[in-house]
Amino acid sequence: MMIAPQVVVTGAGSVSSIGATSSETWTALLGGQNGIRPVRGFDAGGFGRLFAAQVGDLTAENLGIHPRDARIMDLHSLMLMSAARQAYGAAGLADAGIAGDAIGFFAGMGMVDYEVDDILPAVLKSLGPAGVDYGRFYAGAYRDIHPLWPLSMLNNVTFCQVAIDLGIKGENAVFCPHADSGAVAITEAVGALCEERAEAVLTGGVSEKISPLSIARGLFAEILKRAPEEPGTVLGEGAAILCLENRASADRRGATYSVAVAGYGHCCAPRDDGTAPLPGAIAGAMSAALERASLQPKDIDVVIVHRDGTEQADKSEDEGLLSIFGDLRNLPVFSTKPAFGHLLAAAPAMDIVVATMMIERGIIPPIWSGKPAQQVRNVMVNCQSYEGQCATIIVQAVA
Repeated sequence: MMIAPQVVVTGAGSVSSIGATSSETWTALLGGQNGIRPVRGFDAGGFGRLFAAQVGDLTAENLGIHPRDARIMDLHSLMLMSAARQAYGAAGLADAGIAGDAIGFFAGMGMVDYEVDDILPAVLKSLGPAGVDYGRFYAGAYRDIHPLWPLSMLNNVTFCQVAIDLGIKGENAVFCPHADSGAVAITEAVGALCEERAEAVLTGGVSEKISPLSIARGLFAEILKRAPEEPGTVLGEGAAILCLENRASADRRGATYSVAVAGYGHCCAPRDDGTAPLPGAIAGAMSAALERASLQPKDIDVVIVHRDGTEQADKSEDEGLLSIFGDLRNLPVFSTKPAFGHLLAAAPAMDIVVATMMIERGIIPPIWSGKPAQQVRNVMVNCQSYEGQCATIIVQAVA
């Protein structure tokens, strides 16, 4: 059951509301900073007073993206591009001599929003006495929609733009839309390496852009935090990408690394009310990851929990943790969501970036864990969806 050959992280990149890079995000975490503010960029009045962790100044221009390509790129595209470029550069893939068709790419992504302004002229021309008149729309109003608008809605278009930018031509797939999709992308990458279908793989995820459409989708409008003292989920914007390689291959080209993906597990069982996974499913994912990593619960130094701030999901996760670890009083439990919100498909990769920093520096940021510093060798990362999917990934220090 153990992952063989050993898969190591040779590069990483990220963008969050508290840092344009992984090192900036880590420094902000150590300083107790967070990016959670009242929603900006649009009128959230229809949803009440909402909070979110939004990314700052990230534009196509400052990424050097041609205006032709930028026309169909929104914020999620820019975040993914930035994180992927960082990971690619940190891993030294440009000088590694690895052919483009030997580099894989797997990512978790959201549903992807459109800009209302792109279709508003066509909608206005289609209005009749009873609302939208589809006869008017198909008779000619649709011509006011920009011809590239459908492309901007497809998440795999963003994915392909990043692959083209970096010259990646190997095995690839997009997974959608919740936190577990980012974890599936990572485990698919591990599989591609273990089966020697790729020499290196970029993998991770990107959040959706905070917008009226992303907020209204699914259950989010009902569970979002509306005041600092209230329970609820705070959505965040961000992306995180890892470069994974087989250890032997990384050693041959002289790549540096500090952690390996030691194990992973997946399980699915939703509550009857559709608000969270059952505790047994969360425990099942953790148990499978421990078994694959050949570890016992006592070997885990830190658990980075999903902990999205909703009553049933947090309760389920606590019960799942208790069933695996028993007494939790001496187990450091950490969550990144108080710092940069729920990043959805980007959450597991971002948590692995944070876990890598913990292992490299031997520090658990103290503001939420209550543990200022200790030796950190094995970090468990949990993520889940309200639809019942659960995933756990364990990263481990390597000599």
